[in-house]
Amino acid sequence: MTAHHRTAAWAAVTRVQRPRIEATLPRPCADCGRPVTPGQKWQVAHLTPVSIAKRLGWSVQQINDPSNLGASHTKAKGQKACNQIAGGKLGAAATNRKRQTDKNMPSW
Repeated sequence: MTAHHRTAAWAAVTRVQRPRIEATLPRPCADCGRPVTPGQKWQVAHLTPVSIAKRLGWSVQQINDPSNLGASHTKAKGQKACNQIAGGKLGAAATNRKRQTDKNMPSW
């Protein structure tokens, strides 16, 4: 979980947006594209991930705007945890880029 997702502001956004998103179910998962249906476990997710939005220079208001939020599957019996998997892939990619950069550094 990123620092962005531990803030009180994000908690407030999810409390407000979750019922609004739930009213639009079924809708495609923000991460895998399969439908998120009523009764399934799901999370409020960013359509453009926070790490990418920050690199693009988005403000917190733009990142948490309702147009950038959707539903994403969370871990339940017989389901993938799409939101966590997507975040893990982004984190692993960042770590691997850093390792590659470190590998190119002189070893003196």
